[in-house]
Amino acid sequence: MNQELTLYDYWRIINRRKWVALMVFAITLLSTVFYTKMQPLVYSSSAIIKIQPPNIYSKLPGSDITDFDQWGAVSTEIRVITSMEVAMRASRRLKIAEAGAEPSRIQGIASQILSAYKAERVQDSNLISIAAGSSNPYKANDIVSAVIEAYREYDLEQKSAQARKSLDDIASRKTDVEDKLRSLERQKQNFIEKNPKTGLGSIFADQLAELEIKRRELLEKYTPNHPEVINFDKRIESIQGKLAQIPAQELDLARISRELRLQEDLYATINKQYEESKLGLSSIVSFVVVVNPPFVNLTPVSPNKRLNMAIGILFGVFLAIVMVFLLENLDVSISTIEDIENFLKLPVLGIIPSVMSEHKLDNWLTGLFRKERFGTEGFRSVLLFNRKYSSSVIESYHTLRANIISNMPRKGPLSIVFSSSGAAEGKTLTAINFALAGANSGLKTLLVDADMRRPVIYQIFGMPRQPGLSDVLAKKADWRETVKESSDFIMGGLNVDHVMRFPGIENLKVLTCGTIPGNVVDLLDNSDWGRLIEDFKSEFDMVIFDTPPVLLFIDSIIISKKTDGAVLVYKAGKIARGALKRAKEQILGVNARMIGVVLNGVRASEMGPKYGYYYYDYSRYSNK
Repeated sequence: MNQELTLYDYWRIINRRKWVALMVFAITLLSTVFYTKMQPLVYSSSAIIKIQPPNIYSKLPGSDITDFDQWGAVSTEIRVITSMEVAMRASRRLKIAEAGAEPSRIQGIASQILSAYKAERVQDSNLISIAAGSSNPYKANDIVSAVIEAYREYDLEQKSAQARKSLDDIASRKTDVEDKLRSLERQKQNFIEKNPKTGLGSIFADQLAELEIKRRELLEKYTPNHPEVINFDKRIESIQGKLAQIPAQELDLARISRELRLQEDLYATINKQYEESKLGLSSIVSFVVVVNPPFVNLTPVSPNKRLNMAIGILFGVFLAIVMVFLLENLDVSISTIEDIENFLKLPVLGIIPSVMSEHKLDNWLTGLFRKERFGTEGFRSVLLFNRKYSSSVIESYHTLRANIISNMPRKGPLSIVFSSSGAAEGKTLTAINFALAGANSGLKTLLVDADMRRPVIYQIFGMPRQPGLSDVLAKKADWRETVKESSDFIMGGLNVDHVMRFPGIENLKVLTCGTIPGNVVDLLDNSDWGRLIEDFKSEFDMVIFDTPPVLLFIDSIIISKKTDGAVLVYKAGKIARGALKRAKEQILGVNARMIGVVLNGVRASEMGPKYGYYYYDYSRYSNK
């Protein structure tokens, strides 16, 4: 029992519960199909864009105002595309959110748009993929287009904002310089009108202003110790000396002229910057370039039927295997010969293959819904004389008889009790077919229906239930006059052709259960079994008793004490191993002889390689 499982053992476990596995697999697969059918259709549309300035952008005036490195990072741009601001702009472009709508409504619509699309980097590139999903393929396409245009608009606004601020600052500075320049011009004009003879100082002042301007330009290139700068310093110093000799009125005029000249130069510089800023602002463009435009895709992307079915199949196989091995672990029954012999310390006397009724409904009820036994017609169809069994099935009963005889201490007529630990293990079918096989081999056989709790043999053979065993035990009838033979079988409704063609049917006699007594246990316990069984043996080679289950009633234990031994019929995987052991102990507890166990209802695929190949090879050999 502790030996390592082989690959065949795993296959045997799965094969034994193949219907459970198939049911779990089918349920999983149907659930997958149902889930796929219930999922709404989702259509997708996508586009690819890149963030790149035009080739001539660096040559345009004002291009240095915008810092492209800040906006060129793809990860940053993806965050911008998936921002609420872009989503709100896209919703307005789709005309979903009106301009005058409440902020909460606009934000709610923008959130829906935002959840409908996504942006991500295209692998191994600086490209950005924008994809949207919707139940309407045209709406998905419109969302992608609206997001691209909203992002382009936002990108252009952000890049223009800095340039516009610089233009505004320069314009404000230009206005201040113009006002001061006009003030100086009016001041100079008024001074000249009041002092018409002055003028030389203005000439020196103009020269001084020009020199100072040129000196300032030189300082942008050279240090104050450069020869040219020193030269200009000397010239400025000379002109300043000359101005010092000019009267005070000339000095005032010179001062006014110098300031006027400086303001004019400053105005010219600011005006140039202003025009360059205006040109730069008009030259700013969006860096968003559409590489692959969106298109309407009429093929849904979700649900993915092929992927769902593949997952469903794999998951179904996994669940089926898990369920099979879970049931195997929870199963406390025994299904192999070695396990039974090791557990009970009793020999397995025979292996009876699984036989199916000709009535399909009986097979379904007993197999799938665990109905306890076949109906009467179904039961008749599995008897040896009512169907063309393979030789292996008949030989299994001959093997059973040979094993029983070999386990008996002495030769001669045998009286055997057939019972089971629980109900629906096939003891009655095994007892009847064992009796038929014995009659077929030429042995005079008596089949006794000792199951007074739930008699069925009289129904199968179509005979009256009484008088029978109970009447014999109560000494109300003689058993020789009570037993039924082949002529009674034919009159009972069995197929005449089948019965008459079965060799040895004349060797079989049947004793029905008789009248059901009020107290079965008292009748069985107080009867003279020794004398009755000896009478049976005097005329029959084998006396077979079909008795109730051991764990349900004490009948079989009482009868076992008076017979040569008991055989337990065990249906593979039907009853827990503990119940089988308990049945054995109850029989041995009254000093009755326990001959062994019959393993019933076994399929060749469940018996292990050596037994399965045995039946396969036997059937091939016997048919040649």
